[in-house]
Formats: sequence, structure tokens, C-alpha cells
Amino acid sequence: MNANFRPQKESTSLIWVSVLGALCLVAGLTFRAGVALLPPGIFQDTFLLGLSALFLSVAVLTRRGQNLKRYWEIPFAFFVFTIAGATDTIFLHGFIDNVLHETPSTNNPLASTILGTVLAQLVSTLSIVIPIILLTMASGNDLSSIFIDKARIRRGLVVSIISFLGFYVFTGLGLAQGLFPNNGITLSRFIALTPALLVLVLSNGIREELWFRGIFLKKYGKFLRPLPSNMLAAIIFTSFHIQVQYTRSLLPFLGITLILGLWLGYLMQRSGNIVAPGIFHAGSDIPIYLAFLSYTST
Repeated sequence: MNANFRPQKESTSLIWVSVLGALCLVAGLTFRAGVALLPPGIFQDTFLLGLSALFLSVAVLTRRGQNLKRYWEIPFAFFVFTIAGATDTIFLHGFIDNVLHETPSTNNPLASTILGTVLAQLVSTLSIVIPIILLTMASGNDLSSIFIDKARIRRGLVVSIISFLGFYVFTGLGLAQGLFPNNGITLSRFIALTPALLVLVLSNGIREELWFRGIFLKKYGKFLRPLPSNMLAAIIFTSFHIQVQYTRSLLPFLGITLILGLWLGYLMQRSGNIVAPGIFHAGSDIPIYLAFLSYTST
């Protein structure tokens, strides 16, 4: 792994650092609140697009200012975050409402099926990843600024792959059912579902690592040390799991999610690439997506 991850942190006072950190936290939680409180549809879409316009305006004004110019990438990162989230919300909800949640029929063979679930996940992943990559390139930054770096792709892979296999075996033995009940999936059924699980968890791991950490950690690193940067990203990441319904024990799950977020941020910083944390994240998602698939038809 890369032990030399040291973003060039600007010299700032403790008060200014605290203000910037608080503003970033408010920005992330505002997006989360809009998704959680507004029903899917025109009002939610309008709110998210308006919020993205606000972040873009702040980024433009900050870039033009003499004293704040060095921070313009932070509001721009939240603009990218919000645009990607809005795109995902629009496309994913359209696919779910019009395809996945419909009653199975000859006109809609994907409804409530494993294939339909996989396609929905791929739609969601592309809806987030494509805008992030395009907007990052449009801003003048290369993809290494969001931890997409071919030169470092092997770093951290051994740890992540071993962990992924560990999560797989742990789930296959039924040891995760206490936290994520899966409707009595047998070992043979689990093995049969493995191809679909691999697509689901790997696409989600890369998607969420890029969305929650990849576009932010190097920007946070301009005014925060690595641990506070990770904590800020992990809090926002955890807030997106507050309303989940796939676990019986929400508070322990949120605690685990916060710790996982800190570890994934550390792994991303140390490896310098999104691949290692994406694979580790994917492994931790195996019992969750198994619970989803256990209620779908073949």
C-alpha cells in the first residue's frame, strides 16, 4: 500500500477548519434529508437539482474569489455528488416503479426477478459513476483525483480479496442471518445465487466508494488530516443507512457502518485507488444483497 498519501493540507486556523468541516457536513446531510423526507417524484427531483445548482454557484463564486479560490473543489465535489445522486434517483426510481415492482407478466418478465434486480443495480451504478467521471474530467482534473489510478490498482488487493472471501464464507455458513435475515436461504441456493450476488455487490461497492469517498477525500485533505477527512465522509455515508429495513438491529448496524466507513476511507487513502476499498465494501454487502435476493423469484 502507499504509505505516502499526504494531501497538501493548506495552513488554516482551527476555527476556519471547523467551519469548513461543519459546512461539508451540512451539505452532505442536506442532500440526505431531501432524499429521506421528500417522496420520490417531481418535488424530490426539483429539490436535488436546485441543491446541485446551489453547490455549483458556490463553486463558481469560490473559484473567482481571491481568498477562497483554493477551496473551490469542495463545493464542486458536492455539486458532482448531488448531480450523481439526482441522476440515480430519477433513473433508478423509474426502473423500479415501471419494471421491477410491477406484477410479473408476459409483458414484463423482469418484475420481481433476480435478473430485474441485477439490471436495476447496474442502472443505478451507471447513473452515479458516469456523471462523476464526466464532471471530474470537465472540471480539468484527471481521474486520479477521485482515486481512479491504473498505476496503483494492485495496492491493497490482497487484503481486500481475502476479506471478500471471508465475507462470502461467513454469509454462506448462515452466520449473518442474525443481522440480515435472508428468508431461509440454503447453501445450495446461496451458491446458485453467487453470480448475481457478485454483480450486485461489486457494482455497489465501486459505486458507493466513488460516490461517498472517491470524490471527497482528496478535497477534504486540503484542510483536514486523514482521520478527520475519513470521519466526515463516514458520517455522511452512515446517514444514508438510517432508514434501512433489511436488518433487525438498526443501531448496531449503524455503528458497524460508521466503523466500516472509517476503515474504507483509510484503505482508499493508503492504497491510492478505489479498487481495494471497492472490493472490501462489496464483500461486506454480500449478506445484505442475499437478503434482497431471497425475496425475489427466479
